[in-house]
Amino acid sequence: MNAKNAIRSATLVATLFGVAACEVINPGPIQDEFLVEEESREGLVNGSQRRLSEAIGWIGYTGALVTRQIMPGGQTGSYGHTVLAQGGYILPGAYGGYFNDAQQARFIAETAINLFAESEDPVDSNVVAQANVWAGFSNRILGENWCEAVIDGSALLPGSDYLRRAEEQFGTALSLNPSETLRMAATAGRASVRAFLGDWGGAASDAGSVPDGFVYTVASDGNVATTRNTPQWANARTPYLAFTMWNTYYGPQPDMMAGGAPIRASGYYQETGDPRAEWFEDPSFPWSNASLLGYGQTPWFNQTKYDGPSDSYNVASGREMRLIEAEAQLTNGNWQAAMTIINNLRASYTTNETMLHPGGMPLEPRDAMSLEGAWTYLKRERAIELFLEARTLGDQRRWEENGTPGDLELPDFERISEIFSDNPRGTEINGQPRLCFDVPDSERERNDNIQTRGGG
Repeated sequence: MNAKNAIRSATLVATLFGVAACEVINPGPIQDEFLVEEESREGLVNGSQRRLSEAIGWIGYTGALVTRQIMPGGQTGSYGHTVLAQGGYILPGAYGGYFNDAQQARFIAETAINLFAESEDPVDSNVVAQANVWAGFSNRILGENWCEAVIDGSALLPGSDYLRRAEEQFGTALSLNPSETLRMAATAGRASVRAFLGDWGGAASDAGSVPDGFVYTVASDGNVATTRNTPQWANARTPYLAFTMWNTYYGPQPDMMAGGAPIRASGYYQETGDPRAEWFEDPSFPWSNASLLGYGQTPWFNQTKYDGPSDSYNVASGREMRLIEAEAQLTNGNWQAAMTIINNLRASYTTNETMLHPGGMPLEPRDAMSLEGAWTYLKRERAIELFLEARTLGDQRRWEENGTPGDLELPDFERISEIFSDNPRGTEINGQPRLCFDVPDSERERNDNIQTRGGG
């Protein structure tokens, strides 16, 4: 990864992010001293956002396969996945592009912070705070999705080092007394990394100051191939139909007595009308693009969270904060209090007005009967709330590593195809299966502080 070139190219594109039909002439390399000039500052900071958008799209899409939130349609090549990845297995040393996007997002934001600190001219505190916020979210996506950390050519470090770095950056943003929006984003970001680190007191305290309706996003740009909303474009019928909601927890279930035809009144969305889990079908495209071993062509049902290639990704929300508060209660054994929070959150959503759910009523409450049952509902609510946001792989890993009670309610893909039984979820790191990405070979081969897989 050429980090300085990444800064220069990302800064140039970021100044035009979201602007279509413009003729752009590449001015060539930009000297570092010009990056801190007032005209360049926002472009430099937004360069981090651009890389973060790319990282969230691809990590979230692949992570959704591993966590079984979507089902592969069998497509390989463009906007598809290898057979290994479709089965849920992350090949060790792979996904260097994902790693580079996330690392460049981190590096650009952290370089901006350092340049601003060294500037002889004062830099607006909101610009500095924004750089810290993007640095924090970039470190968070690395810490939640990689088990091991590499910082600017370092040796392998614990993945939690990314999260501690993020916690400090969110705290720095808050210390600058920024705008209310940035203050809420930094507070929510810090709550999320504190939760992952197990600081439930700090996480709940931060979460409690973020209102339900707050949402902070990172932009996508459908006019640029690298910045399109990846999960949306992968199923946009232009020409990709790479995955399906069929046979997942949320979507129609297969009727194996009828050759795998969907059972119409089945699956979480049909049962509840939860708008967060909505899917749709298109009679013009009844099947996914390819074929899946054991299943053949899979019926194509698409998610509705992302409608277009310029849809943004949530990186923080008040609704996630409520689930952090609920999880903090569960860690203390207060499952009744946790369920009250969860059900209040559910009541804030209105069911879609369909034949199954006429009238648009609030979502029905969950009815837990034990601590373990409450944990199952908490895990499901986080998966629904954070669907396709590159967060669920990290959740499943931390719950597994902590021995957390409750069921993930994973769909049983193995019952039909050995693709899933032959490819255990996650990746093997140092001989141990783990639900995270591995530091890629592209980094290992260029970094003298990390041994290659051959031990050299």
